[in-house]
Amino acid sequence: MKGKFVEEKFTADQELRFTSADRKEVFRKIAELEKNGNNKSVGISMRIFAPLTISLLVVGLCVFLFTPLFSSVSVFPMKKDIAASESASKVDEVITTLISVKDETNRIPINILFTYNIDKEMMKVVSIPRDTYVPIEKKDGTIVYDKMTFAYMEGAGAESVKNTVSELLELSIDHNAVIDLNTFSAMMDSVSGIEYELQEDIRVRAISQVAFEFQKGLNRLNGEEVLALLMDASVGKNLDDEDLLNIISDVMSKTEKEISKIQAEGNIPMEQFDEKREFRPMQVVSLIEGMENVMINEKYFIRFDKAFLHSVTEELTNFD
Repeated sequence: MKGKFVEEKFTADQELRFTSADRKEVFRKIAELEKNGNNKSVGISMRIFAPLTISLLVVGLCVFLFTPLFSSVSVFPMKKDIAASESASKVDEVITTLISVKDETNRIPINILFTYNIDKEMMKVVSIPRDTYVPIEKKDGTIVYDKMTFAYMEGAGAESVKNTVSELLELSIDHNAVIDLNTFSAMMDSVSGIEYELQEDIRVRAISQVAFEFQKGLNRLNGEEVLALLMDASVGKNLDDEDLLNIISDVMSKTEKEISKIQAEGNIPMEQFDEKREFRPMQVVSLIEGMENVMINEKYFIRFDKAFLHSVTEELTNFD
């Protein structure tokens, strides 16, 4: 079984304020993980692909691809540090779309960012952990450092979620959507969920309850169970990047007829996605190898080094 953190200390609604004893236990577990070693592949250099031939109805949820219909859409370089004198032709032109899910308390357990190169018809995806330490701009304009999961409720809703991810990765985000958990669950229920095979028995953190227990073998997943597995794969506890990509692909393929019905906050014109097109396999960009488990003011966070995040952004926007 892959490295596990102290899942028992996580609940759906608590803010993870640990006692001194809890803190010692957390760091003991972290030390054990480091001592025993983690045999995962190198993070951002990993290239995992999933064959994906689906309708633009689905792709529309993930990436704004209607170049034939929206030829006037502005596509611009995503790298902040590009010199002004550099020719735009030397920089990959990409379109970025952020898909987030919020629960009943307006917390965001899932943030999945897609980048798409129009000319090469290639897509990349990265999942940002809910516990990521980020600066959040509040409604009054002040900045508070907290978990990514609080970006919606502490900030200005969907716009704050988009801006927080944009600031974290120093990456412009063209389109975003925040989907309510109940809406996502209803969509999954309408197609009787998805089936996913697990290699072992696992226990993963949930959203509306403490945790889910899954058995080895084929499992039929409802909406919240899908999100729970995506959360776990995002941090590499029981699942990994390949699972993340496979689950995303399964959801996209299974629910394509339902996506246009989704009511979401953001700026994706869902009703217009009705064409079909084939495109190349999707690639996952991993954050797992750059994660640092830290305690700040007796709260657990995942923190990333700026240099690592810069390399992630380079990988997301480089399609050579």
